[in-house]
Amino acid sequence: MIEPFWGEIAVYAPFDQSFKQPTCIHALAQLERQLPLLSDMDIAALRVAFATATTALPSDDDDPMTVALYPLCDSNQIVKERQNGVVGASVFGNIIIQMNPLADDWQAWVPYVFAHEYHHNLWGHYWYVVRDGKDLAGTFLEYLITEGQADLFAMHMHPNLKPQWNQSLTADDEQALWARYKPILQSTDPAFHAAYMFGDSKQNLPWCAGYRFGANIVADFLRKQPMPFAQLLQIPANHIFENSSYF
Repeated sequence: MIEPFWGEIAVYAPFDQSFKQPTCIHALAQLERQLPLLSDMDIAALRVAFATATTALPSDDDDPMTVALYPLCDSNQIVKERQNGVVGASVFGNIIIQMNPLADDWQAWVPYVFAHEYHHNLWGHYWYVVRDGKDLAGTFLEYLITEGQADLFAMHMHPNLKPQWNQSLTADDEQALWARYKPILQSTDPAFHAAYMFGDSKQNLPWCAGYRFGANIVADFLRKQPMPFAQLLQIPANHIFENSSYF
């Protein structure tokens, strides 16, 4: 299910992206329960939902986009319980969406995850293809702002869905945590990026706190300078941060 299609999914990738490949499912008893539910998925409705997102944020990339849908192992309890069983990845213009149909409301979240990853595709096309990587420094702030933009677009397309990873902290907790994030915003060390974006219990970093901060910063910027998402994705991360009043 993975290898025969990976060449098509990663066709535009300039370097190895195999770490984004779906992993094998070993929980076969759960897979037997998942497959009939996945077989009943309304693909026509998904096409409509995907088309709605691409109409709201048109792409100027002429290359076709592949969206690969895969089952997700039921043993991944974090995605099942906190992300409604759906997780995605952008692979340089293409998208992988993994789904656990044993999770609550999973079908409603597939279009949300598509919208998030689709925004990443457009952001990547603009900054890496159109601008050839100019003005990108690989900082944590860029990562933060990019994820914030993608989630705000997905929330704009699906206002009735409330992602757990973007739920607000208390004002005091948020300010205290932000004091730990601010010193590393210009860091280009990938060792910091994953922990501060996705959370790390060993470092007392809450789950997916980086997503909360990214969405809050971008939302604050848009309150001050309203603009379409197509224009927003062309704004450098430093400009968005410096022209927000986030802490």
